[in-house]
This record gives sequence, C-alpha cells and structure tokens, in this order.
Amino acid sequence: MSFSTRRIFKSAITSHNLIRELIQQMMLSEMLASGGQRVWLVSPWISNVVILDNRAAGFTSLNPDWGEREIRLVEILVYLISRGVSLGVATSYDKHNDPLISLLEDGAEEIGAAAKLTIVQKKKLHTKGILVSRGLLTGSMNLTFRGLEINDEHVIYDTTPQSIAQARLAFESYLDQEG
Repeated sequence: MSFSTRRIFKSAITSHNLIRELIQQMMLSEMLASGGQRVWLVSPWISNVVILDNRAAGFTSLNPDWGEREIRLVEILVYLISRGVSLGVATSYDKHNDPLISLLEDGAEEIGAAAKLTIVQKKKLHTKGILVSRGLLTGSMNLTFRGLEINDEHVIYDTTPQSIAQARLAFESYLDQEG
C-alpha cells in the first residue's frame, strides 16, 4: 500500500507513539540520504525532545558514539550537520527556545560546521513543520514534549514533490525576511 499524504489525529490516549515514530523515520531517512537540500524545523516552540530510543542498541550502527540510551533532537541534528546536511531552524523569540538554540550552535561549532546551521527567529511565527528531502510534516504540533506526548494534535505527512517544493520555497523565504 502506498500513500502520498497521511493525516494523523493524536491525543494523549490515541496514536500516542505514531507521530514520534514518523519523526524518527524522517530523521533516519535523512541520516541515510546523501545530504541533499536543507532540512528545516519550523516551530514557534521547540525543545530538545527524545527522538530515538537506542536503549536496545538498534541505532548503534548509525553512530556508535550514541551508546545505549535515548537520543535527543539536538544530537540527531548535529549528526546530520556532521554528515554535510544544511539545517534551518525557524522559531519564535520565546526564551523557551534558547536552550535548544544554544545546544545546536555549540554542537555545530564543536564539529567545525557552524556554517551549515541557520537559525531564524520571528516575532509572529505560527507555522509548524519538519521538512526533509523526501517528506513534509505539518500541522498543529510544536516540537516540544507537550506537542509529542500530551496535547491533542493534528498533523499531515506529505511526500508529494509539489508539497515538498512549496514548503521548501516558503521555509527558505525565512532567510530573506526580517524577524
């Protein structure tokens, strides 16, 4: 069965792990890809949430340095940057985002790839999305613990080239806009 668009309605009770597993698959596919276009994370509020559960060492072949533990968003993003992927993060000026921004900037600088990271902060950002080479996740969810685990959310995962291209144009335009 193939699909190009999938809608997911999540609550704290239903489809609890579905969105996390989808984000996990999106990040894994990007880790295995050859580093094409810029990956974008767009969320007014963004946290260093757990993305991969490596306690059973299932992802150790990707990065043996991770060890047998939960892997957080920043670690995955810095790993992508280390593999040559350009990363764009668009978020609001809220102080909630400061720890993630600092961790990303420090991580990119530590591996000598600060030029691969672009952080854009906007006053009125309400858009939410994750854009990778072959997929786009949009909807109501901020990339936070509450968004992934607690809040009722509606997201759409789209793999159509037209939707990916439209999102890429919209997200790339953040680079030319004032906050």
